[in-house]
Amino acid sequence: MRSKFKWIFTLLVAFTMQFSFAQEKTVTGVVSDATGSLPGANVVVKGTKRSTQTDMDGNYSIKAKVGETLVFSFIGMEDQSKVVGASNTINVKMAVSAKLLDEVVVTQGVRSVSKKTAVVASSIVNAKTIENRPNANAINTLQGQLAGVNITGNTGQPGAKSTVIIRGLGTLGGNSDPLYVIDGFPSNSDNFRSINPNDIASAEALKDAAAIAEYGSRGSNGVIVVKTKKGSFGEPKTSFRYNSTVGITQLQTPRYDYANSKELLRLENIYGVGLGATLTDAQINSYNVDTDWVNYFFRQGISTSHDLSVENSSKNLSSRTSLGYLNQEGILYTTGLKRFTLRNNINGRSVNEKFKYSVNTSVGFSKNNEATNLGGGAINRNYVLGAFLSAPYISPDEYLGSQDVFDLYQTDGTLLYTPLFLIDKLNTYNNITDETRFDAVVDLSYKLTKNVTARSKTAGQFLSNRFNQNEHPISFNAFLFQGAAQFGGFEDFNQRREFLFNQLWQLDWEKSFGKHTFNLTANAEYDHSRLQTNNLRQRGLNPQTFVPGAGTGYLGDTAANDFFVPVISASQLRVDLISYYGSFDYDFNKKYGFVGSVRRDNSSRFPKSASADFFWAVGGRWNIDEERFMDNVKFINTLKLRGSIGTVGNQRVVDGTIYAGLNPPGFADIYTTGNNAYNNNQGFNIAFGYPDLRWETTEQWNVGFDFEMFKNRLRGTFDQYNKRTVDLYISQPVSPTSGTFEVRQNSDAYIVNKGVELNLAYDLINKDNMTLTIRANGSYNVNRVGGIKSNNGIILQGANPQYITQNGGMIQEPYVYPYLGVNPANGNMLFEDINGNPTENPTTADLRASGKNRLPIYQGGFGFDFDYKGFFVSSLFTFAQDVWRYDYDLNNLYDPSNLGTFTVSSNLLNQWTTPGQVTDVPALNASNYGAVDNSDRFLRDASYIRVRNVQIGYKLPKKFIERTFIKEVSITLQGENLYNFTKWEGFDPESDRNFDVYQYPTPRLFTLGFDLKF
Repeated sequence: MRSKFKWIFTLLVAFTMQFSFAQEKTVTGVVSDATGSLPGANVVVKGTKRSTQTDMDGNYSIKAKVGETLVFSFIGMEDQSKVVGASNTINVKMAVSAKLLDEVVVTQGVRSVSKKTAVVASSIVNAKTIENRPNANAINTLQGQLAGVNITGNTGQPGAKSTVIIRGLGTLGGNSDPLYVIDGFPSNSDNFRSINPNDIASAEALKDAAAIAEYGSRGSNGVIVVKTKKGSFGEPKTSFRYNSTVGITQLQTPRYDYANSKELLRLENIYGVGLGATLTDAQINSYNVDTDWVNYFFRQGISTSHDLSVENSSKNLSSRTSLGYLNQEGILYTTGLKRFTLRNNINGRSVNEKFKYSVNTSVGFSKNNEATNLGGGAINRNYVLGAFLSAPYISPDEYLGSQDVFDLYQTDGTLLYTPLFLIDKLNTYNNITDETRFDAVVDLSYKLTKNVTARSKTAGQFLSNRFNQNEHPISFNAFLFQGAAQFGGFEDFNQRREFLFNQLWQLDWEKSFGKHTFNLTANAEYDHSRLQTNNLRQRGLNPQTFVPGAGTGYLGDTAANDFFVPVISASQLRVDLISYYGSFDYDFNKKYGFVGSVRRDNSSRFPKSASADFFWAVGGRWNIDEERFMDNVKFINTLKLRGSIGTVGNQRVVDGTIYAGLNPPGFADIYTTGNNAYNNNQGFNIAFGYPDLRWETTEQWNVGFDFEMFKNRLRGTFDQYNKRTVDLYISQPVSPTSGTFEVRQNSDAYIVNKGVELNLAYDLINKDNMTLTIRANGSYNVNRVGGIKSNNGIILQGANPQYITQNGGMIQEPYVYPYLGVNPANGNMLFEDINGNPTENPTTADLRASGKNRLPIYQGGFGFDFDYKGFFVSSLFTFAQDVWRYDYDLNNLYDPSNLGTFTVSSNLLNQWTTPGQVTDVPALNASNYGAVDNSDRFLRDASYIRVRNVQIGYKLPKKFIERTFIKEVSITLQGENLYNFTKWEGFDPESDRNFDVYQYPTPRLFTLGFDLKF
């Protein structure tokens, strides 16, 4: 019996020792969800302090023993547990949590909080949405994906700035750009040309008072928070990612009916001008020159990109380094962008985790060949204008050199040979902009006590631009402008250096008492921006020794001719902001919450008497799903009601860059010297200021819901808001005896923007090997103006047509009289007078507000994401409805006075010719063509639905690459700006420009991409 117990005891000891002293081994694997790998997922050995995080490819490596339990967790996903067995590999696929809001992190002021406890209204997109899209400017990628955010690409120039309006236009003359915060640095920079979109981890739009009040006088137009990718803490490991794209860009052509050569010559024959007036019908019918000038000046551009990133992780130190290259040819000849970027993000912490730090640095260099002289009527320099308006019966073979073109112009005396002028410019003009950008953000924090943390964040940005353009002395334009000088031509060197600096000191106190949690922060901030420019223009170049960009061939000044004297200028501008602000955040058991913030700003833009102002916000939330009465409502997983009210300011009271309105300052009368005044002597000029200049202030409230339903398959947000901007900066009339007719100043005028926003996502299919998610967002916004006291409550701007801003109306409504058609009796146009009667001769008394606006009332986007066994498809459609624009380009094509010089619409062949004829095209010799410019004849519906982006891709199965060093391979084909469903006939329905034909058109893009992880 004793022997029997001995054997049992021996077996128990051996069994116990096997598990007690089991050899520790390395367990590896991949953590993913239905859409792909999950970088940053946590892997913990249950019951121990051993933990790690997955790298950017979802890979992990951790030491564990057989029998131990690994716990896998990720934001928004259900935790999963796996017991370590004989295998050294454990792959885990995570499922979406039913309590998603408890995990998602959003920005609330300058802090990050979980969406469950957040009070703010915000919209966010992540790296998967942004990376590898074929946009040189990352902001363009956000179009249609952030509810309430209107983003338009004003130009197709690669890397150019976008126009961003959040929740409606809140100013009449001030700047409407949002504040961009990059890795915590509120830099005021709106230039993303030298930033690699593949470095961006997320972009979040902050919209209500609770979210932006802590940004004070810089937050009235909303805030866009950009966070770049970083490494993760965990077991020591290094991972790589390389992606490359190649693509083409194509012109989006308008749908106008341009006349071909024969049609144009026939119209000229009828009108009695130009070449057509000298030809017979037989000669016109046999004319065989029909040049497509659009095809001559535009091209199919090629784009390539290469990005390599390296991520290193360890227990207390991580880093991510990326190197990027982009070469994107513009669709217009001579234009394009080359960009080189290098970024390094380092995160570290002490062993006891009291001290934490991050150092984010980046360097970007770009070479940009821009199309100059766009936006105006200088047709001898504007390629776009010449391409679309030049007469097709002119042949490029007629170009024989600069002198010959100049002689043709001298003989003809018109702009008929415009395309030859521009061919000459292609051969004799150069320009390039070099930009170097350096960003650095150093964030240090130390936990002084269990509840108190001190933080210092120092950020700086240095931008250096060098612009060089030159016009050869043997060129058409040089001959045109050299006058009596022996030599013409010019060369410009413009240098621009900009330095931005921000210093934040923060003290944070957080304490929990049972179910009560308090957070209190105190902040002091200094923000500085400085700009220096140096410009030189040399007029007169020696063609024998001139070399572009080398400074050679410059002619010296002579006593007989001052034309050769270099023109130089320089400037230096700075703006400073000193701010103090604090916030209070209270939470009760994640059921009720309250936040409050107050900020005091001191700005150098304003006089000392008005330099300081206060901004504030309060907000609250109620997590309804935490209430006991919701326990039996099974189909609702999460339901939160939130609201906020507060004020924010706008110190950029003059539109333009952050330096606009500084020189001369808007609050002082400034005298400057001027030449050729008072009998050709030197005199004085005066710029009048407003001594009580102060901020424009936006008062706003927001009420919203966040919800998740049906086990999180349906999720979304709903918001209603009201924004009222007061103290608007507008020009007010003053007595002419003061030396001017008006002074720009704060006024009693105000703008109100009211609207609602809805954001939805629904998982139509959610299986292990197949997912299909449908998503949509939309917003409704209307603006109304009031409080204007001058000129009977009316502000008129522009001409042909004018735009009116008046009390009770919208901002800048077209001020026109209705067009009724063509008088069948005589071919003149008919319009409606103020009494509703038809007239051929309307007056200014017949003008009225149209009730229409270029800002869309409805806008948003929708699409789907589909994944099946590695095959994936995604789409994005954007839309804008109830938006109206005046089609200046179509008006120009219908103007018969262009005949003999430029092309026109072929629809003019349908012109009225005989009494009784019914047509919408007036007679070519109608007597009242001048009246059409102030009518609504060319005020057109610019609503659209755009196929913004479509992606089709395939991720190779693991079995094909398991024996290689590669961990993941995917191939993606995508298109951008594919098609527009719209009534608009012009270049781009989403453009907010007046004359599109003067501007760089937005292109259509196609790219093929390869993504490798190893």
